[in-house]
Amino acid sequence: MLTDEPAVRNALLRMVMTLEENFHAREDLLQEAYVCFWSRTRQFPGQRLSWYLQSVNFYLHHFRASGRSLDSPKRRGAQAAFADDCDGRDDWLDSLDFDEGIMSEVNAHEIIDLLWNRLELPERKIFARLVEGMGTRQIGRTLHVSHQSVIRHRLKIAMTALTLGIAPVRVSSKSSP
Repeated sequence: MLTDEPAVRNALLRMVMTLEENFHAREDLLQEAYVCFWSRTRQFPGQRLSWYLQSVNFYLHHFRASGRSLDSPKRRGAQAAFADDCDGRDDWLDSLDFDEGIMSEVNAHEIIDLLWNRLELPERKIFARLVEGMGTRQIGRTLHVSHQSVIRHRLKIAMTALTLGIAPVRVSSKSSP
């Protein structure tokens, strides 16, 4: 089978790596590439290897542009959010149960990975210490920078998070009856 050949596997991997930066999305896209390549060899036997690879390349570009996934770049702009003054918003948020299960951990890791890939080196160093639970003065001492510098970089991290749609957690000030 052609997909077992190292040259084909490397060509598909290079193709996917040029299309996608995120490691997890790259894995999914690589699976799509393998399935498409296998499907094309079955549908159109006897073609040149370059024809199959070009066909996969076209398919992957179309696949990414079609936005089949709910979290695709094409559909990201259509995500709905509650307005700050929306009736019932606080009641709805209070009804959410935050679990300590595996999905919470997976989601947290995905968010951290997404944010990490968008940060520059100084922000990455500070972000890593923030994730560890360090305060700004402690981070400043550890990295041998002023705490004001840490605060400036922390603001850049927050702005990057906001541009990715990661909203800050709002703590309810309601007292329980």
